[in-house]
Formats: sequence, C-alpha cells, structure tokens
Amino acid sequence: MYLIFTEDDGWHTNQLIKAFENNNTLVETAKINESSIIIDENPRIIFEGKEILLEKIEGAFVRGIPGGTLEEVCFHLDILHFLELHNICVYNNTLCIEKSVDKVRTSCILNAHKIPTPKTFITSNIKDLIKFRNNFSEDLCISKPIFGSQGKGLEILDDDNQHPDYENLNNVYYLQEFLKHPEGKFADWRLFVIGNEVVASMTREGTSWINNVAHGASCKPFNPSDEMKKLAIDSSLALGMNYSGVDIMLSENGYTVTEVNSIPAWKGLQSVYSNMDIAEVMIKDFISVCKNK
Repeated sequence: MYLIFTEDDGWHTNQLIKAFENNNTLVETAKINESSIIIDENPRIIFEGKEILLEKIEGAFVRGIPGGTLEEVCFHLDILHFLELHNICVYNNTLCIEKSVDKVRTSCILNAHKIPTPKTFITSNIKDLIKFRNNFSEDLCISKPIFGSQGKGLEILDDDNQHPDYENLNNVYYLQEFLKHPEGKFADWRLFVIGNEVVASMTREGTSWINNVAHGASCKPFNPSDEMKKLAIDSSLALGMNYSGVDIMLSENGYTVTEVNSIPAWKGLQSVYSNMDIAEVMIKDFISVCKNK
C-alpha cells in the first residue's frame, strides 16, 4: 500500500487519490500531525486508529507538513525519516523538504550551485539589519519570514516602512532585493518539474507585487525557453527533488529563481492544462521511483 501525508481532504488530495485509483493501486491518506510511531521489534506507524507495519508500506507521497512548535515540526519530519530508515520511498524525500522549507538554506544552495537568485541578506542582529537595509538600490527591499508560503508575512521595506514586523519574524531577518520587471509588470512564471523534466508551466500575472494565485493572480499558459527549463531543472536537482514547483522572475539582469517548492500546489497550473492530468503524471513517476528504489 501507499500513503499520502496530507493536511486536508481538499482538491489536491482528491486529485492524488483519483490518480492512484487510475493506476489500480491501494492508497491511504494520513495526517502526519495525527500520526504516531512505535519503535520495537516490529516498527510501525499509527494513523486513523490503524497500526500499520512498515513492511506493508511501499511508499509515502508528501502533500502537506503542518507547522507547529519546533518539537512538533521536528517530530513530523522524524516520521518521514523513520520511514526512510526502513527503506521506504518518501516523495519528496525528507532532506529536500528540510532544504526547501527554509528560505535561508534554499538561497545558500542555489547560490553555491551558481543558479541566479536574488541578492539576499540574512541576520538576527538588529545593527546588521539596519546596515544591510542600506545596501539595496533605491532604498527598497523585501522582508520575508524564512518559513512561509503563499505570500504570507511579506513586506516591502522603504522610506515609509523602514523596519519589518520583528515579532512575526522571530528575530531572524531575511532581506531580498526587489526585482522589477523590465516592462513594469507584476508577473512571474511557475515551472513544474517531475523526474528532472519540465512537464508544465504557466505565467502568473497580478495587480500587486505579491504575485501568486492565493493573492488573486491570473494563470495563463506559457511555453518556457530552454534557458528557463534549465534553470528550473538545475534548481530542482540542486535540492534533490523528485518533483518541484520552481518560481522564476525576469529583472533587468535576466531570469532569476526566486523559490523552489518541495510541496507545490498545482490547482492554478492544472487550470491551464486541459489535456494533461498533472496528478496522474506525478503518481506514475512516484510509483516508478518506489519500485526502482
């Protein structure tokens, strides 16, 4: 049997279940924050009141990892590590989730692999924060929480807003240059990589600088250039992902990778692809990876 670790039973989970059914495979859903593990001579996991021996599990597809205290988050990831220690395929694997959920680590990895990414300063020192703030052109930059998604907690720092929301950032300050589109548009691209191949892509166009589907951006079909495909695949490989959502922006200095998502949503992307079931492509690759492990 296969597992889907998910936070809810919404659209994405239903798409995955349908894809498993189309491949005639048994699948169960589990909320990782309601799961338990037993470590003895017969290691097993408990979810929905069921005790499942690890030897019965062929693979786990990670659709959601909830937030929580440091201890809770570590335990959620420990469950995935527990499965991997018993040679169970976790897709995406635990290490790449850890790499990508932390924006600081992602930026460091992309930079080390010579992949263009925005100029970034990170500190927990208020004095350095003020100094870094003055290193950006036009006294304009973006403050981001190092953990977060869907544009939550993002701020523009400028003359009118000189300091980020210290409390929400938990004393770690991640400042990034504000990328201006050469034509003044609020637009970027999401490239979806599965098995080191760009299988789908779209343009997202919004009415503000926070430009994603959760903030009302519109999705349009897009055929990426070879340069953009290479950037997306190289980014996915750098973080060791089976599948990923890579966000790319265009600035005056060319294409730049702004984010690499290890648990990407694809509802907006699916809306511009009537001739392909993205969940089906993912699950076929997942099953293949599990069988070849």
